[in-house]
Amino acid sequence: MWKTLRVLVALGLFALISTSAEAKLKIFACFPEWQALANELGGDAVEVFVAVGPLTNPDHVEVTPPLISAMREADLLVCTGANFEGEWLPGVLKRANNPKLRQGKPGLFFARDFVEGLKDSQDELSGNAEKKEEGDLHEHGNPHIQGDPYRMRAIAGQLGRRMIEIDPSEAKRYGGNTKAFIREFSALIKSLEAKAAPLRGTNIAAQAEHSVYLLKWLKINTVAVVEPTVGVPPGPADLARIIEQTPRDNIKFVIYAAYQNPRPSAFVSERAKIPLVELPFTVGGTEDSKTVGDFFRASVQRMLDALNGK
Repeated sequence: MWKTLRVLVALGLFALISTSAEAKLKIFACFPEWQALANELGGDAVEVFVAVGPLTNPDHVEVTPPLISAMREADLLVCTGANFEGEWLPGVLKRANNPKLRQGKPGLFFARDFVEGLKDSQDELSGNAEKKEEGDLHEHGNPHIQGDPYRMRAIAGQLGRRMIEIDPSEAKRYGGNTKAFIREFSALIKSLEAKAAPLRGTNIAAQAEHSVYLLKWLKINTVAVVEPTVGVPPGPADLARIIEQTPRDNIKFVIYAAYQNPRPSAFVSERAKIPLVELPFTVGGTEDSKTVGDFFRASVQRMLDALNGK
């Protein structure tokens, strides 16, 4: 009997140790770009829940029971910050009541704490301050920083450090993955900048000002916006204005984000006889943008194809 009991105790301890060793760092990511980055840096040591998918408007997050449950169990929260999630995140944090995700704790990671955002005067639409004032602008600048590879690289380094701080048992893995990501991503940036050279100085139209950082990085000029006010469908006069403007400003193509209804941009494309380009906007927005690196590859390639008439 005692022998059997000792065996059972030993097996129980072994199971406990095994479970502890296999426990993963639970991460709550607000958006797909942070989910993808956390997975690249964490590998098999992390389990990541994302609040919204890549085809959901990031300005409208639906709070669901699974979302609150994931927040309650998370060891680390990774979001954009600068009040971008201000309409829903504070309420979810309060309802989840997770002591690891309280103000001042390392479990709260906001990307905008580590990089500056573009102000309205620096956005993609040059010389259009009047319309900027009318639109649905973000108080702390444009939040869609995932479009700038340099900002993403800086955020990756900071996120890797934070993961090590929270889960030091996997420090070697996180540190190695972070260094590898930054090394490979830096090479990709250099390669894509050379590849995208023909796009520099190109005039385009955009359905909305959703790709400010991406276009600024590539030195592409947005000279017309299909939706003069964010989220408000353009009227016939708005569409006619852009169609008339296209030959005058040598607009090469019109872009829209994968989560948007492309009908207004498709109308402009058809009538102005310029290519229509779907951009992933975030990781996973299109089939060819499954990773952070692929997001930038796909964005560049899709616009190059449009410029070359493909």
